[in-house]
Amino acid sequence: MRASVFVALASFSKPASAYDIAEAVSLAQGRRVAANSVYRILDLFVGANLARRVESANAYLANSHPDCLHDCIFLVCDSCGQTTHLDDDRLTRGVRQAAKSAGFTAERPVIEVRGRCADCGPGRSN
Repeated sequence: MRASVFVALASFSKPASAYDIAEAVSLAQGRRVAANSVYRILDLFVGANLARRVESANAYLANSHPDCLHDCIFLVCDSCGQTTHLDDDRLTRGVRQAAKSAGFTAERPVIEVRGRCADCGPGRSN
């Protein structure tokens, strides 16, 4: 089941919800797969750095470089939903340092920037 969920997750070009993934796995297996089961597997994937959660969209992306441990920055297009992943250790170090200065331990910083991608930018119609 985990392999099927990962294959489905990796097939999406944009962040996918557990319901989207459950539907894809259900179609592939010819039987209904519950979203609750998919959520549990996705939590395991996030914990193992195989997937990333886009918090504001409650959706997931396969991690293209699971061997690297970075705090991710996501650029999320409000128009088309495309999500771009960035690694900027300088910026995320600053976030962690600001949290530490405030007496807070940042376990898993999440940085998401909402806006419009280059394809959907000003003057473009979808």
